[in-house]
Amino acid sequence: MRTSDAVSGTMAAALGAVLIVASADLDPLPRQVYGAGTFPKVVGGLLLLMGGLLVIKGLKQRQAWARWTSRVALRPFLQALAAVVASVVAYVLLTPVLGFPIVATALLTLLFRAYHRQGWWRALLFAAVATTMIWIMFAQLLHVPLNPGLLEQVLY
Repeated sequence: MRTSDAVSGTMAAALGAVLIVASADLDPLPRQVYGAGTFPKVVGGLLLLMGGLLVIKGLKQRQAWARWTSRVALRPFLQALAAVVASVVAYVLLTPVLGFPIVATALLTLLFRAYHRQGWWRALLFAAVATTMIWIMFAQLLHVPLNPGLLEQVLY
């Protein structure tokens, strides 16, 4: 099923509004200009903005609200769902033992390979770049404590 951009934009904007409202009560960090609510507010604002642009685009194109494009095969859908759920469970169980960099790179490599089928080296490259960018953004810039695990001596 394919939905109109107006429908998708409305859902994105609603999610953005919920994020902003839910993060309004989060206190800033000591001696910091930003706090726990900063990132959700930024994401919420971007969702509101992009959702609004999608609504405008969808209304200008006068698309149908929803239409069936083709039948969804049950087996690939269930396999994709199982892969995502298994990845979340593996992340929760393995991160305290191996650390974020190793677990995130391994899981992203497997997911990229499963979904895009572009080859192992390309999947590994994209996973390593994505993990590095996430590490820099969250661990270094936002000071979110990501467990370095086995790579603690290398990273620090």
